[in-house]
Amino acid sequence: MENKSSTQIGKELLAYLRSKGLTDYGSVIPALEIHGVIGVEYPEVGTHQEFKDIDLRMLSVTDYVRNILLDEGKAFTQYKGDYKILLPSENAKYIESYMNSADKKLKRALKLSKNQPINESKNNELESARIVMKRQSLINEKQKQKKIRE
Repeated sequence: MENKSSTQIGKELLAYLRSKGLTDYGSVIPALEIHGVIGVEYPEVGTHQEFKDIDLRMLSVTDYVRNILLDEGKAFTQYKGDYKILLPSENAKYIESYMNSADKKLKRALKLSKNQPINESKNNELESARIVMKRQSLINEKQKQKKIRE
């Protein structure tokens, strides 16, 4: 595991999951199975940094898989200590969560843009307009998704 990049290990994990039919909607993948495929072992005793390093490695590898599956309309999430490909009916909660997170970040960006010193940003008004347009687009998408679910 040490010599391979997280992307390469992620590709190998995804290939394994596909070969076992574990990328179908509703599939639950035991965390220990993923650990075995990517060669991760949590020590019984270790330093905080050792555990943190393993967690970060796991996150970067599973994030690769998550992003590829998002392109297929599948949400790959942690589920009761394991991992799961959500059913399409379960995706709505995660779509809403992603949009709320984006909206919060856009609000912060707008606040910063509006309150920074004018001489620091010659394009302050342009930045604010872009942020407002992105927020409006996000709001429109939320409304569209809400209508679809109703």
